[in-house]
Amino acid sequence: MRLRLILVAAVLTSSIASAAEIRGAWTALVKGDRVHLTMVRDHSNWGRSLARSEFSLTDAQINSATESPVHFGMTRDAGAFDFTGSFENGEGVGRFLFTPSRNYAETLRALGVASESRFDDEDLFSLAMHDISTAFIREMQSLGYRQNLDEYIAFRIHGVNPEFVRALRALGYDKLSADDLVAFRIHGVTPEYIREIRDLGVKDLSSDQLVAMCIHGVSPDYVRELRDLDYVGLTSDELVSMRIHGVTTKYIRELAEAGYHKVPVEKLIEMRIHGIDASMFGKK
Repeated sequence: MRLRLILVAAVLTSSIASAAEIRGAWTALVKGDRVHLTMVRDHSNWGRSLARSEFSLTDAQINSATESPVHFGMTRDAGAFDFTGSFENGEGVGRFLFTPSRNYAETLRALGVASESRFDDEDLFSLAMHDISTAFIREMQSLGYRQNLDEYIAFRIHGVNPEFVRALRALGYDKLSADDLVAFRIHGVTPEYIREIRDLGVKDLSSDQLVAMCIHGVSPDYVRELRDLDYVGLTSDELVSMRIHGVTTKYIRELAEAGYHKVPVEKLIEMRIHGIDASMFGKK
């Protein structure tokens, strides 16, 4: 009986250890100082572009003319990845093993971003893949963004980082919400875009209006072309309305060729709404 109990305990211990292991396959493509890493498991596929410096691989290993065996790691606060495989001419392939950090959940709770609920290995794997580091959380908190864990994950997914926040604050956008920051990243509202649009004299650049402009394709080039046609000092609302209703610079030029010069913006929009184009007038 005692022997049977020992055998049962051994089987259970083995099952628990096996269940704790998270394994999968990886592929990598190295381009310059970036590594485009893909990690595949039976129910998920993760793709990331990471800095070349994160991997302890030599150029000789990566760019080997023939298949070269490799063994390297990648450490995250939520756990560590162990990679085995091979590289040839900048392309890698192999398998990985993820070892979760047993202290990470408690650290998150200490930072006030996690509840008392238990983190399983899948949770820790996801947090490691998104690189939700304690340093990242602390820095975002120091900037006033004391968010829940899901919001920090959204920040990482969409590229919201402390540098992005500071660049926006330097432009006067110092009261943006977490949702504003994510929306900026999703729709391409960058500090560079804001500077260009401002330099072109566009008025009324609230966070919502900036997002609307990017959604509807109000690019700096579009504003420059309008300026060349003597449409200057337009507001963000006017530009968005023009884009929504298809008032292109080509349309304005065609009207001018038909003899209708410097048509007011509101009239241009009205004409497009009603399907009026230059072909209806003929050239004068």
